Amino acid sequence: MPEPNRFLRAARERCPSPVTPGQGMSRSELAEAVNAWLWESTHRRYDLDGHHIAKYERGVVRFPISPYRAALRAVLGVASDAELGFIASPRRAPSPPATGRSDCPWSADGVLTAVEETARSEVLNRRDALRSGAVAAGIGLLGPLRGWLEPMDGWTARAGTVLSVAEVEAIEQVVVVFCGWRSAGSGLGRTAVVGQLADVTDRLRCTPDGELTQRVYLAAAELAKIAGSMAFDAGSHRLAQEHYLHAVQLAKAARADSFAAVAIAALARQSYDAGESADGLELVELAQLGTRRTGTPGLRAMLATRQAWGYAQQGHVYAFHRAVDAAEDAFAEQRASDEPRWLRGLDEAELAGTIGARFRDLSRHEPGQAVHALGYIGRALDHRSPDRPRNRAMDLIGLARVHLLIGEPDRACELVADALPLLDPRHPGRLARKLGDFDREAVRYADVPAVRETRTRLRDLVSA
Repeated sequence: MPEPNRFLRAARERCPSPVTPGQGMSRSELAEAVNAWLWESTHRRYDLDGHHIAKYERGVVRFPISPYRAALRAVLGVASDAELGFIASPRRAPSPPATGRSDCPWSADGVLTAVEETARSEVLNRRDALRSGAVAAGIGLLGPLRGWLEPMDGWTARAGTVLSVAEVEAIEQVVVVFCGWRSAGSGLGRTAVVGQLADVTDRLRCTPDGELTQRVYLAAAELAKIAGSMAFDAGSHRLAQEHYLHAVQLAKAARADSFAAVAIAALARQSYDAGESADGLELVELAQLGTRRTGTPGLRAMLATRQAWGYAQQGHVYAFHRAVDAAEDAFAEQRASDEPRWLRGLDEAELAGTIGARFRDLSRHEPGQAVHALGYIGRALDHRSPDRPRNRAMDLIGLARVHLLIGEPDRACELVADALPLLDPRHPGRLARKLGDFDREAVRYADVPAVRETRTRLRDLVSA
């Protein structure tokens, strides 16, 4: 069990509450004061909350990142970190570089510090992490990505042990294994992924720049994105955002802008899932801007489909069709062998299924667009590889939802019946949410016998 930080709690309770006379500051009030001080001092938005303060006081996090420590010293009126019980671990404390800012989340050391704090907090306090469902939006989401378009600093004068080829290849092989878990839709191993991520970032401490180091940063970025997707599937959306942001930062350190853009696109997908289409479109534009000179056709196609998603949610028909045309034109230019491995999954089936799902979204505003959804998702099913059952199930459920929209509930239920054998009931993840969407959308056909039977079957599945 971590040792409680009594110094921080005592300092907080000594500081008077701004709203309750005679009382000390609450954790939430302290967090708000810290965010306000950071805004005044740095003109950057931070998102500390009472839950983070509680972790500091419980000793789960022993040494917060530098901006939070500075703000806490100022707000609580102390001169040193030690007065607040913050003591850096000798093993993890980085040596400050001669130039660059080690406390900046877009510096080499700042990235590692942020990733380690998230990973350590999740491993030690998993129950709280799983409850963090609310997503950041607006400036709280976009502000931390400000450094994406700027050069990353912090490499100068770094000294340490050079990674060996064998070490790097071993780390990359572990990533391959975890990618396989993720592609199979397995809910297993999230703790293992996060633990491996913490180990890799610890190994990168003070490692000098070089090709092998960049490969390990990229491996860490992939681990962070896998952890984010696993958290997303589990409904831990705020935690997923943290992991996705770290994936962007680590990929930036790896000089792998393409993978960073893919991680930003994952954040956009999450925004769309939360109904924040404006945020999603701004994120996609940010990814496109950062890769405008280096983006491969596969990357341009994928980002265009994410752009189409936002326009579909907003009901912008012409903008949607322009984005779909851009995606198909870029896809026609691509050669799979020239694409990085993280974009090779965008094959004809995946592109058609994605566009079809977006036409379904658009048809909620323009019902005449549903016929295109039927065509595209049908094409995806025709081309979908048998070894991708999870994706095929997504296509079937998506097609079923289109048939609900066009007034064919019996056919919709047949498609759901075809999809259910492909669902792993132990780890349903995103498929369960898609089935939940079907269940809600089928309410208007509740008197149809096939719909009534299918909805009962879905409820029994969820209960089981």
